[in-house]
Amino acid sequence: MFDEAIHKKRIVSLTPLIDVVFLLLIFFMLASSFLQTQSIAVLTPAPDPEEVETDRHVVEVWVLTDGSLRLDGEPITPEALSEGIRTNLGGDPEAVVSILAENGSAVQPLISSIEAARNGGAQSIGTSRVESLR
Repeated sequence: MFDEAIHKKRIVSLTPLIDVVFLLLIFFMLASSFLQTQSIAVLTPAPDPEEVETDRHVVEVWVLTDGSLRLDGEPITPEALSEGIRTNLGGDPEAVVSILAENGSAVQPLISSIEAARNGGAQSIGTSRVESLR
């Protein structure tokens, strides 16, 4: 009697395994993100001071701690920054936009300034944090 029970094959149901696979598929579909992210290129200084070009036209954007912006020292609104950068670049493809963020300033005005510089036609954008701009 026990021999018949030992030698009898058990049929394994695959239904629970398939259910788990579908649950995992649904989980990963809901948990994944398909948005494209943008990256910000950070320019580092050249190791040798002789390699730094000094004859390029530089447009400075200052981001102050109170969130206000200055374009080459003059106050400017965030809405007018893109057009102001385009005007100050003067169509020079070699010009550099340097965004100087005061220590303690918020990140959003800095990111908005980078986007405005890109929209203003800047090919080369550099950022740095400084102690004080005033």
